[in-house]
Amino acid sequence: MHIGGIFDIKTPLKNLNKIEFFGNYSAQINPNSKLIIAIGNNNIREKVSQTIQHPIATIIDPETKVNKGVSIGEGSQIITSSTINVGTTIGKHCIINTNSSIDHDCKIKDFVHIAPGVTICGGVYIGKSTLVGAGTTILPNIKVGNNVIIGAGSLVNKNIPDETKVLGIPAKVIDHEK
Repeated sequence: MHIGGIFDIKTPLKNLNKIEFFGNYSAQINPNSKLIIAIGNNNIREKVSQTIQHPIATIIDPETKVNKGVSIGEGSQIITSSTINVGTTIGKHCIINTNSSIDHDCKIKDFVHIAPGVTICGGVYIGKSTLVGAGTTILPNIKVGNNVIIGAGSLVNKNIPDETKVLGIPAKVIDHEK
């Protein structure tokens, strides 16, 4: 895949490794250009996705192993050295970061961010706009709600309700927003 440029309103850079920065997104660029939304914040990534008028690319790094029977939604980015096993569904605009493992029959909803080095065992459900922190392990058949934040290095051994922040080994609630 060829990267033709980057839209970023906050960067002072003009180019990076010969890739041009354009500033604000413009619907006037080539209508056949596919875009990616490389924003780590789930809520901002969702808002930006609603404004884009171009086709959205799905990125799967060639060093990633994606088994047969896996479904990956539009705009998702599967980064280097990750593994996604059979029967798993990845929603739209998800980020599966470096060296993460998602085992069989998992359901990852839209706008989820799986940080580097995460292990998700079989049969896990992760709700929309959830952040799974680096190095976290989620045990088999766990259900994680929508808009959850799981702190780095946590071990999730129980279901987590919507709008909850957890951290630790085992993961414990540190904040619950209603």
